[in-house]
Amino acid sequence: MKQALALIKNMRNMKLFVMVLFFPLVSMSQNPNELILDIRAEFKRINSIHTLEKIELLNEEFMEHSTDGGGQLTGFFEDNHLVKIIEWIGPSYGTVITEYYLRDGELFFAYQKENKFKDIFDESGEWIGLNTSDLETKFEGRYYFHKKELIKHLTKGERMFNQTFERNQFLEHTYSIAEVLRKRKLTTAK
Repeated sequence: MKQALALIKNMRNMKLFVMVLFFPLVSMSQNPNELILDIRAEFKRINSIHTLEKIELLNEEFMEHSTDGGGQLTGFFEDNHLVKIIEWIGPSYGTVITEYYLRDGELFFAYQKENKFKDIFDESGEWIGLNTSDLETKFEGRYYFHKKELIKHLTKGERMFNQTFERNQFLEHTYSIAEVLRKRKLTTAK
């Protein structure tokens, strides 16, 4: 009888040990589909708010080197918290627009679109320039993040210069421009 009780006690201890060991791993690793649903819900919530405070910066106010078509950085604040950034860059061949979405200061979603001016050809088929009033989308990227980790990305098309997505560089850039916008908000609030 003592052996049976000891065996049961050991089994309970083993179950408890397994639960203590693996429970944190299970709770931290949410289903990616659930995370993406949560991300989409927060994305929709932010975009449905029409009272966000807007801060805009142009060209060298946020860019080290201005591009041919210039640039614009727009930050959207909800109760003094930066929740959305739109970065518009105008290289000579078109536009690159990136929307960044933040929750509690962390990037959770980004949407990037690269547009190219349409080519103009003469009657013989020789290229003669770009039609700067007509853009075509060449690339779209959707990037889903959770705790600074890229959990999913969806892309369509190809970038103009076949750049690869570098998570660390992307995050560094996001937090860098977010800081520029936060500082500007502080200086305009005074």
